[in-house]
Amino acid sequence: MILESAAGAARGKPIPISPAVTTSLGKSFGLFRPRTPKRFYRVAQESGERVRPVLEAERRLAAIMFTDLVGYTAMAQRNESLALELLERHNTLLRSVVKRRRGREVKTVGDAFLLEFGSALEAVLCAIEIQSVLNEQNKLVGGAERILVRIGIHVGDVIHRGGDVFGDAVNIASRIVSFAEQGGICISGQVYAQVVNKLEYPLLKMSAQSLKNVEQRIDLYRVVLEPGVDAPHKSSKAWSRVAVLPFANISPDPRDGYFADGLTEEMISALSEVKGLRVIARTSVNHYKETSKTVAQIGNELGVAFVLEGSVRKAGNKVRVGAQLIDVESQEHIWSNQYDRNLNDIFSIQSDIAKKVADSLEVTLLKGERARIERKDTDSTVAYVAYLKGRTLLHDRSEKAIKGAKEQFELAVREDAGYSKAYSGLADTYMILGDYLFSSFPSSLEEAKKHIRKALELDPNLAEARVSLANYLMYNYDFVGSENEFRRAIELNPSYASAHHWFAGTLDQLGKIDEAFAEVMLAEELDPLSSAITLSAFYRFILTRTFDEALKRIRKLSEIDPEGPLVAEAWMAYHFVRKEWNDALLYLKRMIEADPDDPYLDMDLAYIYAVTGKRNEALLLVEKLKAVPESARIKGNFLAFVYAGLGDLDECFRWLDYAYDRREIFIGWFRRYPLLENVRSDKRFGELLKRARLPP
Repeated sequence: MILESAAGAARGKPIPISPAVTTSLGKSFGLFRPRTPKRFYRVAQESGERVRPVLEAERRLAAIMFTDLVGYTAMAQRNESLALELLERHNTLLRSVVKRRRGREVKTVGDAFLLEFGSALEAVLCAIEIQSVLNEQNKLVGGAERILVRIGIHVGDVIHRGGDVFGDAVNIASRIVSFAEQGGICISGQVYAQVVNKLEYPLLKMSAQSLKNVEQRIDLYRVVLEPGVDAPHKSSKAWSRVAVLPFANISPDPRDGYFADGLTEEMISALSEVKGLRVIARTSVNHYKETSKTVAQIGNELGVAFVLEGSVRKAGNKVRVGAQLIDVESQEHIWSNQYDRNLNDIFSIQSDIAKKVADSLEVTLLKGERARIERKDTDSTVAYVAYLKGRTLLHDRSEKAIKGAKEQFELAVREDAGYSKAYSGLADTYMILGDYLFSSFPSSLEEAKKHIRKALELDPNLAEARVSLANYLMYNYDFVGSENEFRRAIELNPSYASAHHWFAGTLDQLGKIDEAFAEVMLAEELDPLSSAITLSAFYRFILTRTFDEALKRIRKLSEIDPEGPLVAEAWMAYHFVRKEWNDALLYLKRMIEADPDDPYLDMDLAYIYAVTGKRNEALLLVEKLKAVPESARIKGNFLAFVYAGLGDLDECFRWLDYAYDRREIFIGWFRRYPLLENVRSDKRFGELLKRARLPP
């Protein structure tokens, strides 16, 4: 069964671990990457939609606004009726606000508006009102029905001809809209000059940009909307995207490398607390450990405007930390400092660096954010060092490393019984041990539950523990509770990539497919070099039969890890869904040669045998799958899938009932997998979903 679960425990599936800093990837749905609405250029001559007449060939100074409805094209491909409904709501809202603000609708093309105003101030006030109204409406609807708009504004001379407008001002406005955040407003330096000190909202300078067909670089500014209005959906090109590169270990003892790795993670975690920043996850930045690539190359590959790099030297109880913040485009060192302290001062070093980065990027720290950054997690250097070692070991998914991580976290809580992050680490460790079948899954979940409860008693606002709880609830079929905990975790840490990634699984179970898709897209944006997240995005696209995007993800996997097993898995799944059985079998057999004991592969092979007339071979593998331990909580789904391929729906539903009784969590996937129409059309499937309190 090529479900997302088929990226299985042994081969890249989303694992319920929530390391504070391993994922700075989070509730900002950065749904889709920004795009300039170039269709305006293609249709400028022929479009006459909603044009109001003005004098021919009239030249005058005007403020030009472009709006762009985020993700509309992709949504229209997935759910055309919903897309059209949202477009109508979007158009109605914008027209009412524009009319109130005395703007002129020049034309619409698809989902984008070209608007004209008599002054820059009126244009900016109109944009603020649009985003404010949209934000209020978005609070009342589900994620899939939220309307996100980018707005770009420039002021300059325009020529009116035939009801249309032309000139450099129009060209520049159309270009800068793509630099706006999703739910945000981007203005040019010319607009800034006319509205500065006339607004209640701060204007933050972004990097100067070179625009196509514009000779000089353009200064850009972001309108910072008041809390609750500034929609938290951040663009991959937003000025506030930061990558914390792996800190270099320059300690006399190379075995202290874990300390540099751990400090990198802690810095990612601290910066992720700042909602005005989007911080790239550890998985992606770790690709640049000991790299020879320049900051400009790294920034371009990760899509960030700023890079924080540094070094660590640990000697006994002394530590020296150097750090510098670099503007990717100009290569300018915006801020740098060196700290020579005792080891027990490491938390003050971390918080000072985080605050200096925020100050340098002109991001205002809210009271709660500052408090979280300044908190000292433990007074015990022994506990802190053990915690860092545990987190480092946890990134290695071998049984030995995971059990070693467990020992380090246990040492940390022995040294400091009030160390909330260490309890969260223990919870993650137990869940991974069970998920990888290195221990009994039910007993591992119960152990995890104890440590989650302790972590949250100590710190109710610990995002990592909230994610652990969300995963625990998901495994226990409390999908609504899981959803609530994911939302709370992401609110605490919007850059938590894995939280977004795993949240998609809960949303899938609840039937919120479009919102789940959006979460995976944001996770991919926040952790662009994560193989697991890239594979998850790939599965999303093959399930919706968007094969061109799926192929892009395969190429990306090939670049991230050319020798890894996920490339073969993706090709196998690609051919599987397309019913190209011979090609699928070619890749599947390669995978079986590499890992002959993987039950996921036996399931896939059994299904291919079932649908290609090799019934006896399929039934032999069925017997092998029946030997999978019940504690693995996957056997029922596996066998149900194979019997669906064999056309034996009675046995299929017998095993689905078995799966439900044992709380196997992938039942919801049967609702959307392309090859299971025969299961979904059976009334027993609807009854099963109803029993599981899942929508049809």
